[in-house]
Amino acid sequence: MSLRAPTAGALAAALAIAVLAPSALAAPPPEVEAEQPNIDAASILALGGSVSQRLAQSFTLDRAGVVSHVMVPMSCQPKAIVQVTLEKTSGGKPNGSVLAYEKVPGYVFTSIPTPAIGMRMIEFTSPAKLGPGQYAFTLTAKDGDCGVHPGPNGSHYAGGQGWFIADDNPPGWIELFDAGGVRDLAFQVHIRPL
Repeated sequence: MSLRAPTAGALAAALAIAVLAPSALAAPPPEVEAEQPNIDAASILALGGSVSQRLAQSFTLDRAGVVSHVMVPMSCQPKAIVQVTLEKTSGGKPNGSVLAYEKVPGYVFTSIPTPAIGMRMIEFTSPAKLGPGQYAFTLTAKDGDCGVHPGPNGSHYAGGQGWFIADDNPPGWIELFDAGGVRDLAFQVHIRPL
């Protein structure tokens, strides 16, 4: 049995595979898929508080992808625990079918000077792979309070709606509103396209 030296072409092909393999396996960077980025700096919504208010925003994905993170303009007390879910929707409202969940300490959202306005990232450690359709993210604060800046008055995001639940209100999600009418949260949803 005799051994032959590899040809120059075979060496070049092996080298190309070795160099390209790590980048071929890398996940694509996240992209904004759904957003209502306008922030009403003059308004702030309670998250938590004495009425245990929860907030949500439904949104539409036009393509399949892995939801890596959401961003909202929020500031929290350091001791708060923020719980974020991605859920399926029924009639545009979150329906409790949780697709992804994350728990984040409030000090991550504490800004100095408080409250500074800006989007804060909530990254999912176990992200959800979702197809096109409508979904929602929900926000809950425990053991401390947070403030979330909404979007401007009016429904500026056509792919979904803002929602809230608070103690002493009727059961179920209620469309987010104030004296100026309905409104969305200010938000961004990022996906890694498939």
